Amino acid sequence: MKVQTYEKHFAVFYSPGTFFAETSNRPIDSWDIGKAVAMSKEITERHNAKPYGFRFETYVYPQMPPLSDGEREFKVEGQLLRRSGLHFLGGTVWTYHQVRQRDDPNDSILLSNMLSHCPIMVENRNSYLSTHAFESGDCIVDETGVVRERGTDYDDYRKKFGDR
Repeated sequence: MKVQTYEKHFAVFYSPGTFFAETSNRPIDSWDIGKAVAMSKEITERHNAKPYGFRFETYVYPQMPPLSDGEREFKVEGQLLRRSGLHFLGGTVWTYHQVRQRDDPNDSILLSNMLSHCPIMVENRNSYLSTHAFESGDCIVDETGVVRERGTDYDDYRKKFGDR
């Protein structure tokens, strides 16, 4: 039996958490960066943490009446179709070599993580200081939603770093 479907878009916001990022999902009409940036200003997580970034996700849902066994109603979950890279709300991009040149003893764990996992990171201070891998599909956006920097800008560095 073929079922009709519909798509629904979400902006998923990430804020600094104690051990892992706090996340909040909000429905959005389309993958509109400007709207998502505006929505991010309304979000506050535990300990007054503000989002450092967001990504878009699109889910597909079956178009059908609610499922029920006569006593209970069952919720049908959507299936993830697409997910964007992370859109950082500002921040500074650092390469492994730039962090190493800072020659700060407090950077030892960061450098170790960059050496073994990701040679490029974003440092964000929207609320609490947080550092995150800056992947090829990610970008940094300004207050109006304009993309300021793209992860693809660093693909050559990633390749050279991986070839060392």
